[in-house]
Amino acid sequence: MKKSIEFKLRTSSAHQRLLLKLLDKGKSIYNLGLSECKKRLNRLRADKEYQTILSLRRDLKKAKLPTKQVDQLLRDIVTKRYFLTKTGIEKYVKDNAGCLRDGFNSQFEQTLADRAFDTIQKVLYGKSKKVRFKGKWDNILASVNSKSTDTGILFDPKTSAITYMGISIPLVTAYRKDDGYHKWYLEQIIDNYAKHGAVDISYIRIIRRVIKGQDVFYAQFVIDFCPIGMTDEKAVAANAAIAEHNQSLINKALAAGKPTNRLRLKHAVSSIIEFPTGNKTVEMICASGLFRHFQTCIDMGPKHFAAFLRGEDHSIAILQPIFDKLKEYADELRILQRKLDRQRHTSNPDNYNSNGTIRKGKSLRWKRSQGYIETNNRIKELLRLVRETRESSIRELSSIISALSNKVSAEDLSYKSLQKNYGRSVGNFAPSYFIKDIFSKVESAGNENVEIPLTTALSQHCLCGVRKKKKLSERLHECDCGCKAQRDLLSAYLGTYYVPNPGEWEGSDPARQYHKEDRLLLTASHRVYPCQTASRRGQGIGFALGLDKRPSSGSCGKTGEYPSENSGRKLMVCKDLKSLIGELGSLSSRIPGF
Repeated sequence: MKKSIEFKLRTSSAHQRLLLKLLDKGKSIYNLGLSECKKRLNRLRADKEYQTILSLRRDLKKAKLPTKQVDQLLRDIVTKRYFLTKTGIEKYVKDNAGCLRDGFNSQFEQTLADRAFDTIQKVLYGKSKKVRFKGKWDNILASVNSKSTDTGILFDPKTSAITYMGISIPLVTAYRKDDGYHKWYLEQIIDNYAKHGAVDISYIRIIRRVIKGQDVFYAQFVIDFCPIGMTDEKAVAANAAIAEHNQSLINKALAAGKPTNRLRLKHAVSSIIEFPTGNKTVEMICASGLFRHFQTCIDMGPKHFAAFLRGEDHSIAILQPIFDKLKEYADELRILQRKLDRQRHTSNPDNYNSNGTIRKGKSLRWKRSQGYIETNNRIKELLRLVRETRESSIRELSSIISALSNKVSAEDLSYKSLQKNYGRSVGNFAPSYFIKDIFSKVESAGNENVEIPLTTALSQHCLCGVRKKKKLSERLHECDCGCKAQRDLLSAYLGTYYVPNPGEWEGSDPARQYHKEDRLLLTASHRVYPCQTASRRGQGIGFALGLDKRPSSGSCGKTGEYPSENSGRKLMVCKDLKSLIGELGSLSSRIPGF
């Protein structure tokens, strides 16, 4: 698996001028490649034969007929008539870069040309509507890299510095509030250069970030690493499978008379071992015996998620925001945005109508006052803080869930559809990044990931098997069989029993037994959730429920309802998952009356 490790660069003013010049050339080369891609795409769209075949393909799709031959015709027009390929754009950039190539590595050109081609390809296949060129102030080029560690940006393991054009820039190795993360990886990278010829380092990337109005540069090492949960036996088995796979590719190439130097062979298991995360909550999970104890299903929303973690001795139900620290920045951000709008209006009164709206027209010229620039920089810094805080919070939460789970299931949602309907929430809370991070960590630990198709309609089912459609505003589930639950948590609970045939779990005796034990949690979620509609107040809620299924002398079950199953069960109610883990570890909190 691949991972990127960042080290801050200790740059002087001369180093900064060199790196800014490098990125400025990269911006011009990227724009050159993107401009040519756009021209070729426009000529392609104007081709009548291409449009005729494309229309034929749409008709075949509607009739549910095979389109393989038509696809090949379209591919030939794109690649052979208009040369809209990676190699075609790379060749164009190489032939037309001119003076931009002076002091600029050829692999930098190729990677930037490939990036421009990938951008235009999204437009070609309908995944994006338009492209954006890199500018000087907005949408800047923030990174540049080569394809390997042998050329372009080099690393000197003796001095712990990167080298570009003969100029050495040292890495910062001591960090405030560092738990040994950077030292752990730096020592292994140096060892990999010395003993293995940097076989586990893919390339080095230079990154520019603007922090508090100042340019800060980083060196990012893209490495292959061995997951912390992979044992020596698993590593040997993985290396044997990789060697067999590579040998089969080589044999096929030799049999076909093709060269073997361009085959995409897999690398052996890396010698760089993943850093053992020092998360206190994860350590508490390991100490309390809950490590990989649960089967988990997650029901994702645009900004909240519901999860049910089902185990033999404990069960956990969670409904909380993906990222709960946005409120700390929201008020300040709103004030600054209103201030920015007033400053723009004051500096450009002729661009506004009498009612305060912007005049229509493409030829409007905007003046930017010094106050406007300062306010805009403060907004950028605030957005950077939000982005970094969100990333760290999501990674911490996904580490906790992956540590608790031996299997993770989630519905196969279309996050593009969520973005169209709930654009602001998706932009602020990043649900796709959250679920991908969980899946990645669970997979790296060797556990199972399951994507549940939307056709199962988990939110419309009950424990008794009855299916009933609900409005989106109905957040609570109530059935004639007596089952009461918060809708998303019930959906996540049913997902823990998902199999390819959705009807298999309904008549299973073990499943029925777990329903009796876990129904206490579902009923508690119905009572804790404060409202029955998706109002603003309801959307701001978050809670975590825990159930200890092991029998004991006390009882927190509701009298008269499943007395034999609920006797001795301990139910805990907390504000979030981290608080609940502490309670499960100590088992000191009881909430009577449920």
